[in-house]
Amino acid sequence: MLIIAETPRLVLRTWQESDLKAYADLLGSQHATTEYGRHRPLSKAETDLWRYQVELDQRGWSRWAVVLKESNQLIGYCGFSSYGKAVEMSWRFRQEFRGKGIVMEAAGAITDLGFKRLGFSEIISFASMENKFAKDVMEGLGMDLQGFEGWSNRTVARYSLTQSH
Repeated sequence: MLIIAETPRLVLRTWQESDLKAYADLLGSQHATTEYGRHRPLSKAETDLWRYQVELDQRGWSRWAVVLKESNQLIGYCGFSSYGKAVEMSWRFRQEFRGKGIVMEAAGAITDLGFKRLGFSEIISFASMENKFAKDVMEGLGMDLQGFEGWSNRTVARYSLTQSH
């Protein structure tokens, strides 16, 4: 396990095999699994964790586990993925931890990591039109609305933050 960043309440770290069940719970019961497959992933949750590890190995960045310090509980993830030539930040947290500043705390730490340690010049993020919470997080980070894009079967707002912002 490698700690990527720490905040007053959180540890952002690499994934561990023991995270699988909590991560599957975060995704929802349809993705639940309790063990790793020996030769191939058994679930979407396991596939995601394998992919995050491959991204870390290849790029040195991906999405990281977010753990609450006081309980050592996995409560979400936050990190980066490639979006064409851009770097997209995304997050997902258990519902009971939203609205407490925890998502902003994690996203702020990851934004700092992206600019200061990874050398990104721009970080983008997307939110569906009805996702006020995500748009509030992006605006709270100082991201600016850049426009709208068609994504799958919906329109999403594209936000951007540059290092000089």
